[in-house]
Amino acid sequence: MRLLILSCCILLLACDSAPSSKIFSSRIDVYAGFQSEFVEARNVEVFLPRQYFESDSTHFRVLYMHDGQNVFNPETSYGGVAWEADSALQAMIDANTIYPTIVVAIWNNGMQRYAEYCPEKPFATLDPLVKAELTTEYGLDELLADDYLRFVTEEVKPFIDSNYRTFREASGTFIMGASMGGLISCYALLEHPEVFGGAACLSTHWPMSHSTGHHPFPSAMETFIASRIHVLDSTHRLYFDHGTAALDSLYPVYQKSIDDCINAAEWTGQYMSLSFVGAAHNEASWKARIATPLSFLLNIQ
Repeated sequence: MRLLILSCCILLLACDSAPSSKIFSSRIDVYAGFQSEFVEARNVEVFLPRQYFESDSTHFRVLYMHDGQNVFNPETSYGGVAWEADSALQAMIDANTIYPTIVVAIWNNGMQRYAEYCPEKPFATLDPLVKAELTTEYGLDELLADDYLRFVTEEVKPFIDSNYRTFREASGTFIMGASMGGLISCYALLEHPEVFGGAACLSTHWPMSHSTGHHPFPSAMETFIASRIHVLDSTHRLYFDHGTAALDSLYPVYQKSIDDCINAAEWTGQYMSLSFVGAAHNEASWKARIATPLSFLLNIQ
């Protein structure tokens, strides 16, 4: 694992008529080929807002994001459009609307993305024929979501906490993703409420399929959520959203069922579920609304 520093953190400005002053800039650290005992190696990128360098004593909240190659850089992003979460986050911190936060962008691992992001426990309850169909569609020879979450919670998070000034408690640790990344973010919160204080799930891919028609997986997820929502307390936060165009047009009916399930549980934490009319299933749409989930998870009250 090697560290690449993508931007310089300190600029020094001086003039004849005034004392020298330091102006700090943000930085992205790239850990290429981050090794794991649980899943295959992949890149991990860490965004540090400029406020990180202004004080040696300030500690920061941490937001873990899936599909990391799409988070910061259009050149590595699918389709050439990135979320540009670094710019959005920096602007919101500068405006003092959210807490100072570090973003840890964990790259997906290509063809194993579906295996790593498909929630294992709900999948295990499906009818064997349904499992076979999804296995064929996505190449799910083995499920890796539980191992992937061990990678995040037992390897990446301890590394981040050891090398950066972070709030290590769940109240300062969040997770976020879109599509399959939305599924694994929801699963992560319910499986590891002691690690994560909140999850943002954008365009959550409830059907676990790209075909039209009836899909059993959303019912399996609903049952799982109903059985686990009690592990969250009043401090936890859970956010869902979806668009209405393209693949997102499949989601409203499933999201309503999930909303009804959570509301029926009388959970007292903070919950938000939004629909963005006309939004499609792509990075451009998620980039356009990223401030909404960031504000929900990290807002200064």
